[in-house]
Amino acid sequence: MPKPLFYAGTAFCLFLALTSAVESSRELQSGMVSFVALHAAPLRPVQSASWAIIVALIAGMATAAIFLRMAALLAARNLFAAFMALVSVGGAVTSLTALVLLQARMLPILRGANGALQPLSEMHFGAVMMLSYFIALSMLSLRPYFRIQASRVLSALVFLPLPLFMLMLMQELFTKSSSAPLPASSPASFVFLAVLSVLFFAISVHCIRHRHLFLEMTNLRELLDSRLSWFPGVTPGNST
Repeated sequence: MPKPLFYAGTAFCLFLALTSAVESSRELQSGMVSFVALHAAPLRPVQSASWAIIVALIAGMATAAIFLRMAALLAARNLFAAFMALVSVGGAVTSLTALVLLQARMLPILRGANGALQPLSEMHFGAVMMLSYFIALSMLSLRPYFRIQASRVLSALVFLPLPLFMLMLMQELFTKSSSAPLPASSPASFVFLAVLSVLFFAISVHCIRHRHLFLEMTNLRELLDSRLSWFPGVTPGNST
């Protein structure tokens, strides 16, 4: 993995951790949800909304590169989990790209006080929920990697985002549907953002501590040999 991409991805993981923590705290205080360039109730663009969209897109791409490297390291031990991580991270990047492009389209409409915003708002709400789902699924699919290379605490925390997302979805389906373009503030969404903050911070620390796994050339033979050494009577380097 190229060094600039690794350090950019690690820095953006830390940036996402801080952003999630700030948003979780702000949601707890104000009871309103925001995402990248939009605040809800009443719907309005944030300051420097255009730059926020660009930074969000770059942060998503850099973080996805870190996750894909983890999936590549996992492939030698658990091919199914690596494939699921690849699909989940791809879905998250696609959802994020669609989301920021929708926001880029919504900003001039909001500034121009045009009334044709409702269809875009409904699409934006669906994209937010889809992004949350793929982020939670990406964390869960990478659990085998965290179980091998990271601490037990981190491998246990990746279980939490998906159930929290399901609680948010059940609230939208059965309790009270929120008005587009953003989901309603709830204890589940607050805890969801707090857990993501802890996870992204732990991932950034893990990347720095184990940077040799990301920067050095992957030796698939050594990974497979270390796996063969688990079986009695099998000598690494000689699988016959």
